Amino acid sequence: MTPELETDQNVFMTQHDYDSLGYNGLSKRFFAAWYDLLNAGVENRVIPYRRLTAGLANGRVLEIGGGTGANLEFYPPGSDLTFVEPNPHMAVRLQRNAEKHGLSVVVVPGFGENLPFEDATFDTAVTTLVLCMVSDVQKVVSEVRRVLKPGGRFLFYEHVVSAHKRIRTWQGLLNPIWKFATTGCNLNRDLSGEIERAGFSSVEFRRFSLSVGLPVTIPNIVGFATV
Repeated sequence: MTPELETDQNVFMTQHDYDSLGYNGLSKRFFAAWYDLLNAGVENRVIPYRRLTAGLANGRVLEIGGGTGANLEFYPPGSDLTFVEPNPHMAVRLQRNAEKHGLSVVVVPGFGENLPFEDATFDTAVTTLVLCMVSDVQKVVSEVRRVLKPGGRFLFYEHVVSAHKRIRTWQGLLNPIWKFATTGCNLNRDLSGEIERAGFSSVEFRRFSLSVGLPVTIPNIVGFATV
């Protein structure tokens, strides 16, 4: 059954809902507890791209993988915000941060691969540094397109596999270690290709490299796809 979106309260979730996702282990609790601290070193570099995604959202908005709410402050005033977040410990922090910002949001337990909403529900969908960690990128992007209204936009900011063969090879070699260290992040996903193949009427994005304090830069994309 598709849950009713209750926009007059901050969170739509129960412990039973989250337990049923099988996503409530110790590693998920640890990841949520340390997430903001781990990201603190690079957050200033990421802010411009949060403004180019969350900052451009309009109408009824869905963010997939809301985490602790890093995008909250960038949404336009009065945004109608719904978040899908599978980690209950992240969801609690997301709720607290929404309250700090004086925002009324809906947080729904779930995964991007199976969004619990009717077709053509949202005007905007947002992901920022999320598609690197999902189980099935193709399914997530397909679900995003399904729940967007005609003319709706998918705003995305993600790191991606390099267009250069040498760097791409290194990303592949490093990926198992990186994925373990980050509890699931993948360095070598062709996310721009997945979005372009998803059936949107148009896709526009910009490629760039971002320094995160390492000796090498990481390839990124920021852009939007229109239904």
